[in-house]
Formats: sequence, C-alpha cells, structure tokens
Amino acid sequence: GKLFSQLRNYKYHRSIHEGTKEFSARCPECGKIFNDKGYLSSHLKIHRDRKEYACPNCPKRFNQRVAYNMHMRIHTGLKPHECPTCGKSFSRKMLLKQHQRVHTGERPYSCPECGKSFADRSNMSLHTRLHSGVKPYECNLCSKSFTKKHHLKTHMNFHTGLKPYSCEKCGLSFSQSSNMRTHFKKCILKTSPQAS
Repeated sequence: GKLFSQLRNYKYHRSIHEGTKEFSARCPECGKIFNDKGYLSSHLKIHRDRKEYACPNCPKRFNQRVAYNMHMRIHTGLKPHECPTCGKSFSRKMLLKQHQRVHTGERPYSCPECGKSFADRSNMSLHTRLHSGVKPYECNLCSKSFTKKHHLKTHMNFHTGLKPYSCEKCGLSFSQSSNMRTHFKKCILKTSPQAS
C-alpha cells in the first residue's frame, strides 16, 4: 500500500522487491542515495557549486534547472497555481498550499515554548526568536539588532534620513509606517468638520 507521486519512484520501489534494481548510487560528498542518474547528476552540481543556469534579468545563478525555472517566474510574472476558493494565483505550488490554510484555518506549526500555532513554518521560526532572544539582523552603523529583516530596513531609514511614508492628508513624511499611521489618525481628526 505505498503511494508514489512519480512513476520513476514507483518503478524503483518495485525493482527493490523484484530484485531487478537497475541503478543506485551514493553521493560521494554527503552519502545521499539516488535511484536515478539524472537526480544524482543534478545533486552533484550542488557540491561542485557549478551554477550553470544564469538569469538573463538579474545576477542570480542556479545549479538546478528547476530552481532556475522557479526564479524566472519572478521576472515573467507567471503564476500557474490558482486557489480554487478565491482565485488568487501563485508562482509556486507550495505558496498556494500555504495560502489555502487561510481558508481552512489549518495551523500545523506550533511553537515548542508556548504552543502558539502558525499556518507556515517561517512565521513560527520568527515567533520563536521572541523566546530565544535571537536577533540575527544587525545594523552595521550602530550595532543595534533586530528579529526581523524588515525591522532593520525600517531602522536604516533613521540613519539615511529616508522618509518613505507620507500622510495622505497633509503630506508630512515619516521614516516609519507606524508613526505615519498614528499621525494620519490625528490629522483626520484635526481636519474633520466636527473638530471646528
């Protein structure tokens, strides 16, 4: 009763039981076993770090065609995986599966410290940093550290003087979106007819 998503894996599994196994090789670098020459060849490129697939649109290079094709969807905008519930499209099947949890309410990843559950592993990992105190994103100008990359990016606005968030009402600019939102609420109250 074992199920397989690919015919080649089924054939290999069957060949083990029938004693007709055709190909089996172990990676000399990491010991991983492959039942297909193509998979082994593709895997060996990882160790050799031969990135043969170069993106024509940006400096990125890949050692596997599958990874290259996935990356190209960023530039082409191709999103072949559509959510049957809401119609939203995604470039990768995994992203669609992750999105569908919005509809199902499934939260399969739980924090080992407090038990809080999450729809995806990356959000759970970010959350666990609150417990561990790990702040991997460090400012190279003042050595202040952050748990999230976008917090560091926002912090850098203080050093550069960049104020990308503007109030729609009065045009005043802010380095942080949260400060702009707080101001915007006050600005609306000041300019509303009830305030006069």
